[in-house]
Amino acid sequence: MKCDANALCTETSGSAVCTCKSGYSGDGTMCADIDECASNTDNCDAHATCTNTPGGFTCACEAGYSGDGTTCTDVDECASNTDTCDAHATCTNTTGGFTCACNAGYTGDGSTCTDIDECTEPTTCASAQTCTNTPGSYTCTCEAPRTACGNACVNTTSDAAHCGGCGKACGEGQSCVGSSCVGGGGSLQISATWGRPGDGDLMVTTPTGKLISSDNMGPNPGTDGGQKDQDDYTGQGPENIFWASGKTPPSGTYHVCFETADFNPSPSPDSPVTASITVRKSGKAPQTFPRSYESSAYTYPRACSPTTAGYVTSITYP
Repeated sequence: MKCDANALCTETSGSAVCTCKSGYSGDGTMCADIDECASNTDNCDAHATCTNTPGGFTCACEAGYSGDGTTCTDVDECASNTDTCDAHATCTNTTGGFTCACNAGYTGDGSTCTDIDECTEPTTCASAQTCTNTPGSYTCTCEAPRTACGNACVNTTSDAAHCGGCGKACGEGQSCVGSSCVGGGGSLQISATWGRPGDGDLMVTTPTGKLISSDNMGPNPGTDGGQKDQDDYTGQGPENIFWASGKTPPSGTYHVCFETADFNPSPSPDSPVTASITVRKSGKAPQTFPRSYESSAYTYPRACSPTTAGYVTSITYP
């Protein structure tokens, strides 16, 4: 008796016995390979591929899984950074794989994401605002010093309908100066602007002799309740001296001065500093006093009177 090449020969009681090896079937003289994969007698994991081999089989985990084939575990490509998602996409792990979705503000298939230029499409920007595209988004801006109030860009330091903030309207007959409502009820407002950048200084002496200037901007007893909104030493104004709503200026004569504290170049006939001083009193037309300075006008200690260098005018209130 001749055993098959894939059988084992065993002598028993003087006789030879042929037995097929594991993974084969037959009578020993003829042995055929068993296809464990086809007969579902393998022990591969449900997420593994079974491959028949002579006398056996192999198990290999499918793509997206890891293990020895008999046990396969899902690979989290997102956590292991083995995904192919774009830097501007969100990776979501799935069973045996992953998905990529472009983030808000980007478009594409997730593997490639391109920034959306929202400014070429309808946006939430107000009609007076400028839309600027940014990576994944956009911004809406009003040109300084204006800010957005609804669908309008307004200057909250001077807009009476939005004085000091959107929707903060001044009362009838009032104007907005330095984000405060002035005028109406007999209030007084003096403003100054000048023709080239530098340190201009608006000053007012009250009827009681109190000086309102950058050294004492008020409001306090030393300014008779009046106040100065800012000390602009690099721009062109405006600087405003005023009595806010609810405060009444003292009656009498006020002296108004504008001094050229620091300009480069200094005022000269070839390079004068021009200024415009406007006085507003409730119920009366504004008065404007233009000035041109061909030499420095500055008084120290600070003072404002008809005899000081920067004297502009004297007014009577009310």
